[in-house]
Amino acid sequence: MTKHLHRRVGATIASFALSLLSVVTAPAGATIHLVTANEDMTFSPESITIFQGDAIRFENRGGVHNVHADDNRFICSVNCSTNNAPSDLPWSVVVRFNQLGTFGYFCDQHGDTTSGMRGSITVIDRIFVDGFDALPSPD
Repeated sequence: MTKHLHRRVGATIASFALSLLSVVTAPAGATIHLVTANEDMTFSPESITIFQGDAIRFENRGGVHNVHADDNRFICSVNCSTNNAPSDLPWSVVVRFNQLGTFGYFCDQHGDTTSGMRGSITVIDRIFVDGFDALPSPD
């Protein structure tokens, strides 16, 4: 009986560990895209389309900037928690996008939710794009 219980506990722990690993790791094929905050008060590119699970590396390339999501899901500059006010330091932060949709963001120093230094990210589902044109034709 004790041997059987140890096996069940061991299997449960192994299953939990595997589940935890799948949550922490990025999806297969996930990419980190670059968006820069520029001296001329623009983001480059201004709008970008990425796949679900991909990330954006926001970098300050000159000026006093930060990135602030319209819905407040992230506010970043030197980091995304304690030091997120506009900064002239050469900061770089990575934000992962797992939710589908279009998300606007802006620089607190030079824009807001409707105008000024703004950008947008559209997150699409990879399953509807990858290999879709590789399906056999219905001849």
